[in-house]
Amino acid sequence: MDRSYIYDHLGCYFLGSTTPDIRAMTKWPREQTHFAPLSVSEVGTGTRTMFQKHPELSQDTSPATKAFLAGYVSHLAADEVWITSVFRPHFDTELEQSRVTDSQVEANIWDRALQLNMDQQTLPKLNGEIHPQELLPCSDQNVSVSFLEDGLLTEWKDWVSRFMGWEFTWDRLKRALNRLYRDDEDVQLTVERFLEGMPRSLEQVYEKVPEGAITAYQQRAVAATIAQVQEFVPDWHSGNGETNWPLT
Repeated sequence: MDRSYIYDHLGCYFLGSTTPDIRAMTKWPREQTHFAPLSVSEVGTGTRTMFQKHPELSQDTSPATKAFLAGYVSHLAADEVWITSVFRPHFDTELEQSRVTDSQVEANIWDRALQLNMDQQTLPKLNGEIHPQELLPCSDQNVSVSFLEDGLLTEWKDWVSRFMGWEFTWDRLKRALNRLYRDDEDVQLTVERFLEGMPRSLEQVYEKVPEGAITAYQQRAVAATIAQVQEFVPDWHSGNGETNWPLT
């Protein structure tokens, strides 16, 4: 993205990219932070709704806030591309023409397993000075968004910072399914069987959902992020009452 404020405030961008999930801490409904339901059908709905509900976000804001918003948009875009191009065509058991299993529990396990596998592949690439763990400590400074009350973003930053210190483990699959099916022993036993069968269990998922579909998802998510940031997040900053438009 041709946005210098992102590279100047990369920690704010990383924090923004996690913040739609702040609802895990606040217990808010999904629509309050993602600005679209899980039934969303058009990529870009969440970002468009967010800026419609909060038009002040389109005004002159600090570079740190713009970087945060760009990250926030990346999360909304990635979610909606996943829902519309991966989850619904493969794992929505209500859509008989495209589902790969009749069990919604099994479908949700496979869905989360693919997401975790993307994490597993990506985490080793995050190192050095641009590792989020190094950039998050100051990532809430000079960030102001109207739909998050004072202090809440700092609390979330501390949450995320703790998670960044954890090593990757497939136990995350158990936690993910427990959030969907609270204290359901049958679901947890199904997850256990999936994990006991690793790595073959994951290979069988990729036999149903080709790796090319995941690569295509990643490309679409990046493209959607770039397009939405360019459309909605302002690329200028007024330091003394004058607008400084970019040269390109």
